[in-house]
Amino acid sequence: MSRISQIFSKLVLGSVCAAATLLSVSAHAQSTPNYPSKPVKIIVPFPPGGLADNLARGMSQELSREWGQQVVVENRAGANTIIAAQATLAAGGDGYTLMLANDPTISSNQYLYSKLPYDPVKDFVPVINVAETLEVMVVGPAFKGNTLNDLIAAAKAKPDEVAYGTYGLGSKAHIDAEAFSKLAGIKTLHVPYKGVADVMPALLSGQVQFAITGVPPAIPLVRSGQLRAIAIASPKRSASLPEVPTFSEVGLQGFNASAWFGLIAPAATPRAVVEKIAADVSKVIVRPDFQQKYISGVGLELLNQGPAQFADFLRKDRAAYAAHIKELNVKLD
Repeated sequence: MSRISQIFSKLVLGSVCAAATLLSVSAHAQSTPNYPSKPVKIIVPFPPGGLADNLARGMSQELSREWGQQVVVENRAGANTIIAAQATLAAGGDGYTLMLANDPTISSNQYLYSKLPYDPVKDFVPVINVAETLEVMVVGPAFKGNTLNDLIAAAKAKPDEVAYGTYGLGSKAHIDAEAFSKLAGIKTLHVPYKGVADVMPALLSGQVQFAITGVPPAIPLVRSGQLRAIAIASPKRSASLPEVPTFSEVGLQGFNASAWFGLIAPAATPRAVVEKIAADVSKVIVRPDFQQKYISGVGLELLNQGPAQFADFLRKDRAAYAAHIKELNVKLD
């Protein structure tokens, strides 16, 4: 190779390297988003005043301070979280619309409906799994018994007359109540509502006799004596309601139930945005003051699972629901 050719080759190589460096810097700049640069919305699939709504509003307040941008909560209740999921997808994958999902949205709806207007696996990306709640069975003043065995006996004496309230057809509460009824060998009457904020008044007024609900909304009504908690659906007693026995303790072995609440986003959301949201939300929810006000202090349990851990959790959760719903033979269409 001539001296001129060598010089020319070096110049070309240098230009290529410089271009590659510029592209790398540009790509890195694009992967580190200036996010958020406008207001962010969190869609909640339940009415105002419920467990998920309170948690979302707590996060929205703290994230507004963290980001210097308004974070608003929008309630889109109904259709077993399907309405909220559709609204989230319709907003596009730019990271400015999130959903505080729970079990039905991602883990169970696909096994309850023959056709969904979204694909739980392909259409959404997990951002951060925030918290979970243990489930507790509560009875209202219309039910005169005091124990789980009293309830089972009443349902056996009058099949399809002892009514329970849930957050809607196919909701976590619905599936859990059906699982309980099957395990206990009883037939109960399902009365669906839009959210826990509707179920509690229904219990108090006697429209329904019992409900399986998250611990947090039950705590104030149980402690005030307006409702009675008769069993915790957990392997061990709840620290929030230590006087309440587990289902296993009172003779119904193996009945455990909990519900999770996590942020998801449309699948097109840039990975860097997903990671930033997860990191910033994690920073908020691990703070002792936040936990006292919105998580442990109200009966929830912190999960704080980032995108990868949340995705692994969901794979296992979906597999469990697939088997569970098949066994119960529950279909909603």
